[in-house]
Amino acid sequence: MRALEILGATAFTVALYWACSLVQRRLRASLLHPLLLAVLAGGTVFALLPPPWLEAYVRGSVPMLWLLGPATAALALPFFRQRAFLAAHPWAAVLAALSGCASTVAVVWGLGELLGLPAPLMSAASLKSVTLPVALGLSQVVHTQPGLTTVCVFTSGLVGSAIGPALLSRARVRSPVARGLAFGTLSHAIGTARALEESPVSGAAGVVALTLSALLIGAGAIILSAVFG
Repeated sequence: MRALEILGATAFTVALYWACSLVQRRLRASLLHPLLLAVLAGGTVFALLPPPWLEAYVRGSVPMLWLLGPATAALALPFFRQRAFLAAHPWAAVLAALSGCASTVAVVWGLGELLGLPAPLMSAASLKSVTLPVALGLSQVVHTQPGLTTVCVFTSGLVGSAIGPALLSRARVRSPVARGLAFGTLSHAIGTARALEESPVSGAAGVVALTLSALLIGAGAIILSAVFG
C-alpha cells in the first residue's frame, strides 16, 4: 500500500507540474508560474476529494520531502561552478546579499510589529528569501511552522519572478549582473531560474546570490537562536 501511495503521489505531482508548465507556455503569461498554478490546482483537487485522498498523498510524498535534504547539499555544485563569477564580482555579490537579507528581515519585522502580526508568522516571513530546503531546516531553529514557511518562500519566489523583471526594467536596471543578484537575493531558486532565462551571466549571479543569502540568514538565525533561546 505504501509503495502505491508513493507511486501515486509522485505521478500526480509530476503530471500536475507538467500540465501547468504547458498552460504557462501556451498562454505566455509570466504571472502564471507553473508552481503557482500547480499549488492552486492541487489545492482545488484535494478540496473536492474526500480527506483520505489528501492523507494518502501526504504519506506518499514523504520521499519527495526527503529529497529536499540532498537538494540543499546540491546547492554547493552550482556555487562551485560559478566561483569564477564570485571571484570577478566579490563586493557586488556580498553587498547584494547583505543588503537584501538585512532589508528583508527589517521590513518583515517592522511591518509585523506595526500590524501586530504573531511572532511565528514574522519568523516564517523572515525566511521568505531563502531557498526552500534551507528555509525548512531553519524553521525548526526559529520555532515556526514548516507549512507557514513554505507558503512564505513560495510567495516570495513567485512574486519576484513574476513582477521582478518589469520592476527592474522600470528602474532602469539593465546590467545582467545586477539583475541576477537581485533575483537570487530576494527570490532564491525560483528567481534565479527566471534570471537564467535572461542570460547565463544573470543566472550565475543568481546562483551566487541565493547561496550567500542562505548562508547569511542561516547563520543569523542560528546565532540568534543560541543567544535568545
